[in-house]
Amino acid sequence: MALIQLFLGLIALFLTITVPGYFLTLGFFPDKKEIDSIERLTFSLVFSVSFLPLIVLIENQLFGIPINFYSSIATVLLIIIFGLLVWMTRTQKISLPTFFYVVFPKVEKDNAVDLFFLFFLKKK
Repeated sequence: MALIQLFLGLIALFLTITVPGYFLTLGFFPDKKEIDSIERLTFSLVFSVSFLPLIVLIENQLFGIPINFYSSIATVLLIIIFGLLVWMTRTQKISLPTFFYVVFPKVEKDNAVDLFFLFFLKKK
Protein backbone atom coordinates (compact mmCIF):
# COMPACT_ATOMS: atom_id res chain seq x y z
CA MET A 1 0.00 0.00 0.00
CA ALA A 2 2.84 2.40 0.82
CA LEU A 3 4.45 1.72 -2.55
CA ILE A 4 1.24 2.68 -4.35
CA GLN A 5 0.96 5.90 -2.32
CA LEU A 6 4.58 6.73 -3.10
CA PHE A 7 4.03 6.11 -6.82
CA LEU A 8 0.86 8.24 -6.88
CA GLY A 9 2.64 10.97 -4.92
CA LEU A 10 5.50 11.03 -7.43
CA ILE A 11 3.02 11.26 -10.33
CA ALA A 12 1.20 14.13 -8.59
CA LEU A 13 4.51 15.89 -7.96
CA PHE A 14 5.58 15.50 -11.59
CA LEU A 15 2.24 16.84 -12.85
CA THR A 16 2.33 19.77 -10.43
CA ILE A 17 5.86 20.69 -11.48
CA THR A 18 5.29 20.47 -15.25
CA VAL A 19 1.66 20.99 -16.31
CA PRO A 20 0.93 24.55 -15.03
CA GLY A 21 4.22 25.79 -16.47
CA TYR A 22 3.52 24.08 -19.78
CA PHE A 23 0.25 25.96 -20.17
CA LEU A 24 1.98 29.21 -19.23
CA THR A 25 4.61 28.58 -21.90
CA LEU A 26 1.80 28.03 -24.39
CA GLY A 27 0.40 31.43 -23.44
CA PHE A 28 3.75 33.22 -23.53
CA PHE A 29 5.28 31.39 -26.50
CA PRO A 30 2.47 30.09 -28.76
CA ASP A 31 4.55 30.18 -31.94
CA LYS A 32 6.38 26.97 -32.93
CA LYS A 33 9.41 28.92 -34.08
CA GLU A 34 9.94 30.89 -30.86
CA ILE A 35 11.31 28.07 -28.71
CA ASP A 36 11.98 24.38 -29.29
CA SER A 37 10.72 21.46 -27.20
CA ILE A 38 13.70 21.32 -24.81
CA GLU A 39 13.36 25.03 -24.08
CA ARG A 40 9.60 24.61 -23.64
CA LEU A 41 10.18 21.82 -21.10
CA THR A 42 12.75 23.94 -19.27
CA PHE A 43 10.47 26.97 -19.19
CA SER A 44 7.56 24.85 -18.02
CA LEU A 45 9.61 23.58 -15.07
CA VAL A 46 10.88 27.06 -14.24
CA PHE A 47 7.44 28.69 -14.54
CA SER A 48 5.79 26.04 -12.36
CA VAL A 49 8.46 26.14 -9.69
CA SER A 50 8.50 29.95 -9.58
CA PHE A 51 4.94 31.10 -10.26
CA LEU A 52 2.98 28.50 -8.30
CA PRO A 53 4.53 29.22 -4.86
CA LEU A 54 4.46 32.95 -5.57
CA ILE A 55 0.75 32.94 -6.38
CA VAL A 56 -0.05 30.75 -3.35
CA LEU A 57 1.92 33.15 -1.14
CA ILE A 58 0.13 36.19 -2.58
CA GLU A 59 -3.24 34.49 -2.07
CA ASN A 60 -2.34 33.78 1.54
CA GLN A 61 -0.81 37.13 2.44
CA LEU A 62 -3.13 39.51 0.60
CA PHE A 63 -6.43 37.66 0.56
CA GLY A 64 -6.10 35.47 3.66
CA ILE A 65 -6.72 32.24 1.78
CA PRO A 66 -5.26 29.41 3.87
CA ILE A 67 -2.61 27.23 2.30
CA ASN A 68 -4.08 23.75 2.14
CA PHE A 69 -4.71 21.01 -0.40
CA TYR A 70 -7.85 22.57 -1.89
CA SER A 71 -6.46 26.07 -2.29
CA SER A 72 -3.28 24.69 -3.86
CA ILE A 73 -5.23 22.58 -6.36
CA ALA A 74 -7.42 25.60 -7.15
CA THR A 75 -4.30 27.68 -7.79
CA VAL A 76 -2.87 25.02 -10.11
CA LEU A 77 -6.16 24.91 -12.04
CA LEU A 78 -6.28 28.72 -12.15
CA ILE A 79 -2.79 28.87 -13.70
CA ILE A 80 -3.71 26.16 -16.23
CA ILE A 81 -6.93 27.92 -17.22
CA PHE A 82 -5.18 31.29 -17.53
CA GLY A 83 -2.44 29.86 -19.76
CA LEU A 84 -4.98 27.98 -21.87
CA LEU A 85 -7.18 31.07 -22.35
CA VAL A 86 -4.21 33.23 -23.38
CA TRP A 87 -3.06 30.51 -25.81
CA MET A 88 -6.53 30.14 -27.30
CA THR A 89 -6.85 33.90 -27.71
CA ARG A 90 -3.42 34.38 -29.27
CA THR A 91 -3.93 31.50 -31.70
CA GLN A 92 -7.34 32.91 -32.65
CA LYS A 93 -9.33 29.92 -31.41
CA ILE A 94 -11.51 32.35 -29.43
CA SER A 95 -11.93 36.03 -30.17
CA LEU A 96 -11.74 38.95 -27.79
CA PRO A 97 -11.92 42.72 -28.28
CA THR A 98 -9.00 44.22 -30.19
CA PHE A 99 -7.48 46.03 -27.19
CA PHE A 100 -6.53 42.62 -25.73
CA TYR A 101 -4.23 41.96 -28.67
CA VAL A 102 -2.12 44.99 -27.79
CA VAL A 103 -0.84 43.09 -24.75
CA PHE A 104 -0.88 39.60 -26.32
CA PRO A 105 -0.30 39.78 -30.11
CA LYS A 106 -1.92 37.26 -32.43
CA VAL A 107 -0.10 34.26 -33.88
CA GLU A 108 -0.95 32.67 -37.20
CA LYS A 109 -2.92 29.42 -36.83
CA ASP A 110 -0.41 27.48 -38.95
CA ASN A 111 2.51 28.52 -36.74
CA ALA A 112 0.77 27.83 -33.41
CA VAL A 113 1.89 25.08 -31.09
CA ASP A 114 -0.58 22.22 -30.67
CA LEU A 115 -1.54 20.98 -27.24
CA PHE A 116 0.47 17.94 -26.22
CA PHE A 117 -2.57 15.72 -25.59
CA LEU A 118 -4.08 16.44 -29.00
CA PHE A 119 -1.45 14.17 -30.55
CA PHE A 120 -3.19 11.23 -28.91
CA LEU A 121 -6.60 12.27 -30.24
CA LYS A 122 -5.59 12.68 -33.90
CA LYS A 123 -6.59 9.91 -36.26
CA LYS A 124 -3.91 8.46 -38.48
